[in-house]
Amino acid sequence: MPCPHYKIKIAARSAGACSVAGAAYQSGEKLYDERTHETKNYPEKTGIVYTQILLPESAPPEYSDRNTLWNAVEKSEPNWNAQLARRIEIALPIELPMETNIKMLREHIQEQFVSKGMIADIAIHDPEPPGHNPHAHVMLTMRAMDKDGKWLPKSRREYELDANGNRIKDDKGKWKFRKVFTTDWDNRENAEKWRHAWEVTQNKYLEAAHRPERISMKSYKRQGIEQIPTVHMGPAVTAMERRGIKTNIGNLNREIKKKNSLIRSIKNAISKLKEWISDITLAIKEVEMDPKEVNLVDLLIIRFDERSQDRSDWSNIYGKQNAAIKDLRNFSDIVSYLREHDITNVTDLDNRLTTLSQFAAPIREEISDIRESVKQIESMVEHLDRKAKLDPVHDKYEKIHWKGRKEKFAQEHREELAAWKKSDKYIKTYMKNQTYTSQELKEHLSSLKAKLKSLNSKLKPYQEETDLLKYTKKLVKDLIPELTPEGEKLTPEIKSEKQSLLKKLAAAQKIVDANKANNPNHPKKNKGISR
Repeated sequence: MPCPHYKIKIAARSAGACSVAGAAYQSGEKLYDERTHETKNYPEKTGIVYTQILLPESAPPEYSDRNTLWNAVEKSEPNWNAQLARRIEIALPIELPMETNIKMLREHIQEQFVSKGMIADIAIHDPEPPGHNPHAHVMLTMRAMDKDGKWLPKSRREYELDANGNRIKDDKGKWKFRKVFTTDWDNRENAEKWRHAWEVTQNKYLEAAHRPERISMKSYKRQGIEQIPTVHMGPAVTAMERRGIKTNIGNLNREIKKKNSLIRSIKNAISKLKEWISDITLAIKEVEMDPKEVNLVDLLIIRFDERSQDRSDWSNIYGKQNAAIKDLRNFSDIVSYLREHDITNVTDLDNRLTTLSQFAAPIREEISDIRESVKQIESMVEHLDRKAKLDPVHDKYEKIHWKGRKEKFAQEHREELAAWKKSDKYIKTYMKNQTYTSQELKEHLSSLKAKLKSLNSKLKPYQEETDLLKYTKKLVKDLIPELTPEGEKLTPEIKSEKQSLLKKLAAAQKIVDANKANNPNHPKKNKGISR
């Protein structure tokens, strides 16, 4: 697709800019700056395929020489904070040949700038590898000229007058005046006008070349496109990336492109799912199902639409996009599951939960028994190991026959003897007449843990389905209306709640209908779900 890059900036001396240096860089020519007495040359700059200076009728013909032109501009701007040139970077469509791009660019520059009195210095770059990023640099003069080719002031003073036409003084005794620009070139609305003109011209040339692509210079937000814009890399970063050097901006743009691709894929999947929703709704009408049973997917559409509305005032665009992506993925996963298992309402959902619980119950029971056995065996192994470690201390204690020495040893090893006694009592209580060794128990423990791992793997699909269904039920719980038996008188509260639900369902249906009518990725236009 053609790139909508059209960047406008001012080259100001206060920011370190030099119009001679700028012209030398974009044209690849060696120029001499008469103000600083320096030669401006950038021999490393390559990929320059076209340069030209376009002059208005009032400009002297000698300004077709680049060195003469920009030294004249520098001379006409003596102030330290002078604005020297307006610089524009324009991406050219790779879908058109270079000769067509040159013709198209010349037409745009002539109509929008040169015809208004500006001098335009054009350079087209097509860096290595050719054809992947052709773009134009345009430098425009900031001062108008009179019919004799003399530079005119950018602004003039207009004195304030009283009712009698006399000039007015301020509190300091100075004449009051206001600054009046001699041209409208600096008007803020010009930027949008120039961008739109480029959009019209480019689309005209694309159409003439029988190309299907079209460009829009509006932001994604103004076009209603849910897509994160990439960050402009600039020449230095672009050169580094081209040499295979990863940069922070490059990494950010790659991550943004991944997220945009994910958004498009999920939207395509949801488009297909919404068609299925419409078919479900039609089927419900045809078989005249209970009108009090609410379509589960309709409730989900309401809920996710409400979540999107709640984020409408978020200022963090990346946080907003990440939340939107998460919701889109959740909605896609849930609706895909409901479609696969033919779940259309809350009753179906509850029935599926019951079925999953019945299938999973024996596995959960076996897991519970094994966990209890593991817990007991781990405790037994711990006591066996502790007793074996403390046996030398206890044996030494038993071999002492002198009462005083025995009491002293017991006092010195009180904690160790108490731990040995506790472990010995535990072993005798739970092992009774059994004679398992610690190693035998550890081997049995390893076998039980392997079986437990196998059972957990077997349970995992049931648990994931159950979690998904419980999350779905939680999302729509407060949207489910009270179901009133036939013939029972409805209270005003229930009537109000049902009316509210009907309005929400109608709004949800409008979302589905609008998506079918406007989504370019609708299944009828693009069969299959993009993954």
